[in-house]
Amino acid sequence: MPINRAPFGEVVEAVREHTSLLLGTTISYSDDDWAHPTALIGWTRSHVATHLVEGALGMVRAIQGLHAGTPRRMYESEAARHRALELGSLDSGLELQIKLDTSASALQAELGALEGDDRLVTLRAGYHLSARHIPLARLGEVVLHHMDMESHFGPRDLSPEIALSLLAFQVVHIGDREDFPAHRLVADEGYEGTVGRQGDSVAEIRGPAADLLAWLARGIESPTLIRS
Repeated sequence: MPINRAPFGEVVEAVREHTSLLLGTTISYSDDDWAHPTALIGWTRSHVATHLVEGALGMVRAIQGLHAGTPRRMYESEAARHRALELGSLDSGLELQIKLDTSASALQAELGALEGDDRLVTLRAGYHLSARHIPLARLGEVVLHHMDMESHFGPRDLSPEIALSLLAFQVVHIGDREDFPAHRLVADEGYEGTVGRQGDSVAEIRGPAADLLAWLARGIESPTLIRS
């Protein structure tokens, strides 16, 4: 299934813009704010921030390994990923803010060189994608985890083009997973995609791409969504 996405340069710039929006939210957090629970069960805002930091650094490792001809995954192991998450979540708010900023900047410097690069990258076990889609993967993480932090950021803060790109990416990423009910998603902006178990009767859900993205990726309901 093709990914209908915005031009590469627009995606890379959107990573920069949405990272800046995220940092604009987190700069005001006190240490108590960082300890606040998020929409992700068992994760505080500091866990989410650490996940974004480690994700950016892991993508840098994977990209540099690709260029060097020595493929590397984002994380050495699941145990190492978990350990880094728990340790990083203990950082102070200032430390988290600095790490978010510096890791994002390091990744941003690598993204432009991936335009047109169709080499397959394995970011972690079972997660493969073309190198040119890494910016879109990162954009999805930044956008969705900004929502997870339960800030004022939401679907309305996405442009239609970026929302469509992220929706199509999520549809491809979820694919025909057996643990996901079959749904046909029809975006007002002109995109259709199907996810979920093959062989199931397919329910249809219509609405703006941004709201479909929030529902598909996080189960967030919206009065703009229509089911049939």
